[in-house]
Amino acid sequence: MLKYFLLTGLLLSCALLLLAQEKEPFYSYEKTYTPLSIGAVVPDYKLLGVLNYRKTDLILSEFHGKALLIDFWAIFCQPCLAQFQKLQRIQEKYKKDLQVIAITNDSLEKVIDLFENIRYQGFNLLTVARTRDSKVNDSLFFAFPHKYIPHYIWIDKNRVVKAITGYEALNDDNIALLTGGGSLDAISNKDVHIASSEHPAMYAYQDIDITEKMMLNDSIKGLIGYSMLSGYNKKYPPSSAIDYAGIYAERRIRTWNLPLATMIRIAYGKLGREVWEQELVAVPRVFLSIRDTLLLHKLTVDFKQAPDTTADMYCYDLIIAGKGRKLLMEKMKEDLYRYFGVNARIVQRKVQCYILSLVDSSRLRTKGGDTYVSGNMYYLKLQNAEFSSLSEHIRTYNEGSKTTPYKGLESGIIVDETNFTSRIDVNIAARMNDIPSLNGELSKYGLALLAGERLIDVLLIED
Repeated sequence: MLKYFLLTGLLLSCALLLLAQEKEPFYSYEKTYTPLSIGAVVPDYKLLGVLNYRKTDLILSEFHGKALLIDFWAIFCQPCLAQFQKLQRIQEKYKKDLQVIAITNDSLEKVIDLFENIRYQGFNLLTVARTRDSKVNDSLFFAFPHKYIPHYIWIDKNRVVKAITGYEALNDDNIALLTGGGSLDAISNKDVHIASSEHPAMYAYQDIDITEKMMLNDSIKGLIGYSMLSGYNKKYPPSSAIDYAGIYAERRIRTWNLPLATMIRIAYGKLGREVWEQELVAVPRVFLSIRDTLLLHKLTVDFKQAPDTTADMYCYDLIIAGKGRKLLMEKMKEDLYRYFGVNARIVQRKVQCYILSLVDSSRLRTKGGDTYVSGNMYYLKLQNAEFSSLSEHIRTYNEGSKTTPYKGLESGIIVDETNFTSRIDVNIAARMNDIPSLNGELSKYGLALLAGERLIDVLLIED
């Protein structure tokens, strides 16, 4: 068994946090809907578990005369949440001609809790969540199966599917084309159908060639060890997986459609407490010393869209004779040198950064009780939690979310100099990468992020 980690924004940025795709349980359902493609007329589906609307159910015909933008998302998906601000602006600007419908397979209770925590951001998008007593909402999942999220369906005022895209297409020009009846052929993904016997929210792999057959087989027998590198395969989202159970537990790592730089950041990243937890080296902490121009291109290429060829994006499979994540990563480093001729090492560099400082320790306390940790880019709630939960959360949504090399303070590098080790309670309502707003919340707990310069560990990639 393994957990898949999706890099859902990779084709745009080549560097986002690894996101574990934890799937909600599905209740019994019947596959009664045929997948819809571009040009199809959308039936008048009924939806339950509706939030931020005048009632808790609806049918699509209630938005007669308006175009529809359907957003498939999930609570675990940080790139999905990152689009909420843009979707809210789009909804407000085009409210006379457009209705945004955000739909998730997360439970209604979880979504209500999320919205309560991020309400201060002004989000009131019409949202459809899963209810325990109904499988009605599965109609849209079957109508528009998808491999990864966020996933958008563009439907015109005549209820015709005009485009199916990722979040890169969300802009005023395209929304104006949708609401004005223009063509969206230029932005639509033509290859969107996914044949699957499962609920389409759970993407399924299909064997094609020997490379895929090897990589998709969780229990290949008779292998003591091997490694394989192949090129880009457009069927799969950018992702990475370490086996944590089965015959290759902690002996196998697989990556799909990743550029070389991201593979290096995985190999040299920080191992988490759980087998499936691993933190990539943040992009601003990666520095290059490369003489080979072709290799430099491979390390710096910026994918604004999926590549037309198999060059510069790779699928990789490694099985080792020993066992353990540390050994697995060491063997991966050896492979990266063998395949590409690159080495990397940790060195120190002086950089501009934000220093997490303790101004008044008397404000950091806990009332005890069960440990509770909940948060995303818009909020953080900690009860009787380790202080590192706070500092790591801030780091994740600053340097950890950046997609470009070091650019001074803009890179949001966080250095914790509090030396605080006690457990804490905090309730922070601020966008984590909005430093002024975040400082306002941190001040309640005697903390501050101060701009300065420090020597820090960085990853230097060399040829």
